[in-house]
Amino acid sequence: MEFEYVGLHQPNNRPMIAMGGKDELFVKNYLIKEFGTIYEFISLQKEQILRGRLRNPDIVNFGIFIDCGVENPEKDILYPLFEMRHQLCGGKKLSKRQIVKAYGFFEHMPLFFEITEINKETHTIECKMAQISLDMIRTWIDDEFEILFSSGEPRKRIKKAIKYKKHYVDYVVIERMGFLETIVFLKKGTSAPGILADIGPQLKTTQLSMFRPVHVKELLQSANSKN
Repeated sequence: MEFEYVGLHQPNNRPMIAMGGKDELFVKNYLIKEFGTIYEFISLQKEQILRGRLRNPDIVNFGIFIDCGVENPEKDILYPLFEMRHQLCGGKKLSKRQIVKAYGFFEHMPLFFEITEINKETHTIECKMAQISLDMIRTWIDDEFEILFSSGEPRKRIKKAIKYKKHYVDYVVIERMGFLETIVFLKKGTSAPGILADIGPQLKTTQLSMFRPVHVKELLQSANSKN
């Protein structure tokens, strides 16, 4: 199997890779699953599942825009607030800010999404979170491990910062979510805010976020009591 880096695809500086060999198709499908790919707008179909990255999850109030590599024209896909409420908080009328904070959503967070609407005239696309990502999040809630997310540094850099601050006994495993996105599962009883505050100064150019299952459950219980 042969790989060759051939440059950056504009306008979002996505790397382009040329490959060849008997395992080309297998490797291509693996890379698309792990890192996503480019899609022509005209080729998109309802119920198609794409790997995308959250874009500015704290900005607009009516949903989150997802970068799924859609081009000609270049478009982000909207994950509307009503879909977020339906999928993540049982349809309760929580604000987008409450949902984003509870689930620890962060810029460039990679997840899978399913296209629900395509408007060929206005070139707008809407989506919902794909079942594969919903199942992953529900597993996080059920397992009750507090989680640290990071974006902007490779996994080894995060691991080095944790060990430098002597928190190597406080985590279970460190996994890669994306090319520069990492997820740290903390041991039960370990406080994510405490670890984040301690390693944050070592990672000044890194975006850090956290997922606390107990807070998600409290948020849902609070929403239920108000309805």
